[in-house]
Amino acid sequence: MSDTMDNLELDIINGDEPITKAKSDEELKTKSDRGTWSKHVEFILSLVGYTVGIGSVWRFPTMCMRNGGGAFLIPYLFFLVLCGGPLYYMEICLGQFTGKSAVGAFELCKIFRGLGIVMVAMSFVVLIYEGILMAWILYFIYQSFSSPITWSTCGNWWNTPLCTQYGYIQNVSLNGTGFATNISEFPTSTMQTTPDSQNTSIIIRNDVYSSAANEFWLNNVLRRSSSLEDFGTIQTHLALSLLASWVLICICMIKGVHSIGKVVYVTAIVPYLLLTVILIRALTLDGSIDGIELYLKPKFSTLLEFQVWLDAAIQVFFSLGPCWGGVITMASYNKFHQRNISATIIIIFMAGFTSLYGGLVVFAMIGFMAKEANLPLLTVAGAPGPGLVFVVYPEAVSRMPLPQLWGVLFFFMLITVFLDSMFGMAETVVGALIDSFPHVLLRWKMYVVIGVNVVFFVFGLPFTTNGGIYLFQLFDWYSSSFGLLFGSAVEAIVLGWIYGFNRFSSDIKLMTGKDSSIFLRTMICILTPIAVTVCFILRMTSYGEPDYGDGYKYKPYAIAIGNLLAFFPIIPLIISMIRQCSSTSGSCTMVMCISSDAGDTHARKIINCPRLPGGQL
Repeated sequence: MSDTMDNLELDIINGDEPITKAKSDEELKTKSDRGTWSKHVEFILSLVGYTVGIGSVWRFPTMCMRNGGGAFLIPYLFFLVLCGGPLYYMEICLGQFTGKSAVGAFELCKIFRGLGIVMVAMSFVVLIYEGILMAWILYFIYQSFSSPITWSTCGNWWNTPLCTQYGYIQNVSLNGTGFATNISEFPTSTMQTTPDSQNTSIIIRNDVYSSAANEFWLNNVLRRSSSLEDFGTIQTHLALSLLASWVLICICMIKGVHSIGKVVYVTAIVPYLLLTVILIRALTLDGSIDGIELYLKPKFSTLLEFQVWLDAAIQVFFSLGPCWGGVITMASYNKFHQRNISATIIIIFMAGFTSLYGGLVVFAMIGFMAKEANLPLLTVAGAPGPGLVFVVYPEAVSRMPLPQLWGVLFFFMLITVFLDSMFGMAETVVGALIDSFPHVLLRWKMYVVIGVNVVFFVFGLPFTTNGGIYLFQLFDWYSSSFGLLFGSAVEAIVLGWIYGFNRFSSDIKLMTGKDSSIFLRTMICILTPIAVTVCFILRMTSYGEPDYGDGYKYKPYAIAIGNLLAFFPIIPLIISMIRQCSSTSGSCTMVMCISSDAGDTHARKIINCPRLPGGQL
């Protein structure tokens, strides 16, 4: 930008009178009543909660274990600094500077204005299917109050003749995805002694036995059909749980940023208290240290494997959640002159710490359960997925004294972790709608919030059917990875190269009064765009078909739907680029020029275009 902007003297159009002095925070507030955070700590807590999702409990720990244990932290931290941190900081600054949600923030570069819609579309798709996760959690909380705890016994209406209580028959193993817990096959008429107090014997035929917890998950919670084609009907218990989930999210969002700012004091802090309580209890159990050792023991030889580094890069994007639009939306409620370097460092640290800390709890429980069942730790741990949370942990809880207490604490912890991410993404959608039609929708924001939550409830109903779990796996496999990496790569290129970090750093200086560091310039101008783009390309070359497990394979039509789902979020960007190119005459500079709506909407800046290379006006 020009020296004038560097000195915080950019002309700000206010009616017919140019203003050459930066305004105070109060003067920079618009009359749109979008709202601002009451305290900066509320913004930090909201992003900590938004960033730390349920993947910290089931994805990161198992990913770490299977990619070298403690050695996995090296590539993870490398990509956290190289890709995750700079992108996260850019999104915070972009949201704060423009004062808009994701759908309006990228007006600063006309040809890429559709990138914000890409982010909103990804959040929209994820919200459709992740609501069922919260429904499952609520149902488990409800069932945790039963005595004996529901998933610990056989002989219930959902159990099969092959049901067995965990530990009464050994050689139990998880399948490839962690969705099912099966007992390995034995030859016909083989005698096996059960370790119960009566020391009786049973005959194990050439059948596959399953644990009580696994049958509760498959036959009570999911009531799973045989395939995606056998869709079945809506299950009342899951539909009611889904309704309760969206009602809870709606209550948290009902007054916008003001209600969210108060809720996060609970949802962002309580999980750490509960994790600590559960970890202390887990460490008193026999075998817990073995599980933690499996989790953290470094295997440095794995650092020579290409897939380990790619997994670490992908995990960073899942952990931090850039390019979902939530970070930009939350930051848009910041006061204009708020400094964010410290907040970014805190949030990134908490994201990494929570993933590591949550893994201690999970693997302490896995170690205990492996010891109880006399099974290999790797067999019990399985692979990342719902089975780790809804089969492995409940099974461990059922073997503990006071299982009802520990079941309620664990699943309540998951609720508090999950709520922040859910209403963060939902606020992204609400903010996009209101910023697109401010004169119509702003005064009716409460009803917009209610309407959005109703839509997500209705769209989530197919996941409550008998075949809903197959649909969930299909959505989870295709809807996030491609769009997330693609959007992150485009975002890094737009802000680092096309809009240009010279311009962007001048915008940051206008807000904070400080120049960006050489480290940040190097990351955003050179390393981050290159690294994110390479990760996207490599991920696409290694993309495979979804695997539910149990030998189930999706049919070609389902895979085709999945591929369409993966490409769906990027369609708005392609359309907006075509429209911009067809409606703008002149040079490439004119096509890519800064929008007249760019800049801080609070101050109503008008920045003329085109801009010359190097960021000069």
